[in-house]
Amino acid sequence: MSSVWFRGVQVILLGFVSLTVCGCASGPNKADPWEKTNRFIYNVNDGIDRVALKPAADVYVKVVPSPIRSGIGNGFANLVYFNVVVNDFLQGKGGQGWGDAGRMAVNSTIGIGGIFDVASGWGLPAHENDFGVTLGKWGSTPGPYLVLPLLGPSTARDVPGLGVEYAATPITWLWLPWKITVPLFATRTVDLRSSEDDVARFRSTAAIDAYVFTRDAYMQYRDALIRDGKPPATQSIYDEDDPEPTTRAAGGK
Repeated sequence: MSSVWFRGVQVILLGFVSLTVCGCASGPNKADPWEKTNRFIYNVNDGIDRVALKPAADVYVKVVPSPIRSGIGNGFANLVYFNVVVNDFLQGKGGQGWGDAGRMAVNSTIGIGGIFDVASGWGLPAHENDFGVTLGKWGSTPGPYLVLPLLGPSTARDVPGLGVEYAATPITWLWLPWKITVPLFATRTVDLRSSEDDVARFRSTAAIDAYVFTRDAYMQYRDALIRDGKPPATQSIYDEDDPEPTTRAAGGK
């Protein structure tokens, strides 16, 4: 989790869902009791993105050819993929866990450190998983919505996942000098931001309130991950006892 847009895949998948399913209502939300503080941090993050990350990502796209960018992205994804494997097993998904372990092994070796995604062609698809999803499957509620400095949207339930992901990343235990880790961190951040440019632009132009747009998109996506894509049992993903749920089934009014 290394940039304002590190959770980009969540926003990518939900940028469109947020408009069609949950709308852009901006009233008080029981899931966001610290909205004033969250908005301040969101605006600071957005400012950093506009001043530093977006320009750096634009230069990165212009200078680095697409095939090389794809390899870089694959390599970083493979580097942190052990976190997915760990949480597969914590959730009792033995079959998926062994498949994901095989995927990481294949890409780390034959795929030359994950630069080439050989495993997908061998019937070992990528999955998304983390400790926040694990806690949700164990019955933990999301808790208050949070916007973390530089890291972006989260919840009280998802915060412990930062530590688990850090511990599950092999590079954490290599004790590499800062001359290596800092460039790796910077490259990963810029690469992630470049891959999310279209979605960031869509959010900025289509959302009435970009903060609410991002919050609702994030909350819905996290809920969908925990439910493995199954429809929610109740209208609201934030509070089952909420008399005025913030989300409704598609087509609802």
